[in-house]
Amino acid sequence: MKQPVIHCTEGRNAWKLGFTGFTIRLRGFAIPIIIAIASAGVPWWWPEILPAEVIIDLKWASFFFIVFISCISILALRYLRYRIKRSLDTKYYLHRLTHNIRDKQTQLYEKLELSKNFSNNQLDVELEMLLTQICDNAAMYFRLLTNDHSICAAIRLVSKPPDYVTKNNNLVYKTYARSMGLNIQRAKTSEPVPINIGIARFLREEKNAEGILIYYDLKLAADLGAYYLTKNDKSYPDEIKSMMVAPLNAWSLKKQEMIGILYISSREEKKFSTKYFDSLAFIADLTATTIASSIEFVKLKCYTVNNGGG
Repeated sequence: MKQPVIHCTEGRNAWKLGFTGFTIRLRGFAIPIIIAIASAGVPWWWPEILPAEVIIDLKWASFFFIVFISCISILALRYLRYRIKRSLDTKYYLHRLTHNIRDKQTQLYEKLELSKNFSNNQLDVELEMLLTQICDNAAMYFRLLTNDHSICAAIRLVSKPPDYVTKNNNLVYKTYARSMGLNIQRAKTSEPVPINIGIARFLREEKNAEGILIYYDLKLAADLGAYYLTKNDKSYPDEIKSMMVAPLNAWSLKKQEMIGILYISSREEKKFSTKYFDSLAFIADLTATTIASSIEFVKLKCYTVNNGGG
C-alpha cells in the first residue's frame, strides 16, 4: 500500500522504478538472456508428444512475418510521432511560461515608472494576473507530460492573516491564482491556511522547505498532520484525488524564506510519480524568483519615491 504522502528532493533516478525500470537496468538484462538460452535450439525441453519435425509453409510464413513486422513498424512510428509531438508541445509551454513572465514583469515595471503612488492592492492585482498565467501554462505542461487533461495548478503566497485568524498565527498562505479547470466557486469560499498547520507546517518544520511532496490520499495525509482539509476540499472532493506540491523559496534579508506553495493536482488517483519532480522544481524555482524580484522592485521604487527620488 502506498503512503498517503511521499517526499523526494530529485527525480533523475526515477527511470529505475517499476517493472520497466527493472527491465532496462543491468540486472534486468538477465531476463532476455535466459529466454534466449532456454529457447536456443529447444533441444531438452521439447515435449515428446509433439512431432520432432514441423513442416512450415514458407509462403504463408513469409506473409505472416511481413504482416507482423509491418504492424510493429507502424506502431513504432506512431509512438515515435506521439513522443516527438509531446516533446515539442511541452517545450512550447515552457517557453510560454518564461515568455509570459517576462512580459508581465515588463508591464509591471512600466506601470511603476508611470505611477507615483503604487499601492499594495495594485501589486496584488498584478501578481494575481502573473500567477494565473503561470498556473495555466504549468497545468498545460503537466497535462501533456501525463496525458491527463484533468490536471490543474494553484499558487498560495504568504500573507498577513485576516481578522478571524488567531494572533498566534503570524502569517498565512493565501491562494492568489488557479488554472482553468477548477470550480470557479472556489475563489468565493477559499480560506487562508496558517503557517503552523497542514502542508505549510509539514514543509517548513519537517522537510526544511526542500524537495517535492506527492499526495495520494488527502484524508490520510491530514490525519498524519501533513495536510489541512479546507472548506473547498470538503465542498469539491472529486476535484483533487492526487497532487504534487512544491515550496516557493526565495531570499529575503539574507535568509531563505518559503514565500509560497505551488500545487499541481489531478482528478485521478495515484497519478504522479518521482519522474515529474525535477520539472515541477524548475517551475517552482522560476516562479519564486519572479515573485521575489517583482516585490523587491516595487519596494525599491516606493522607497525611491518616498525619499524624493526620481
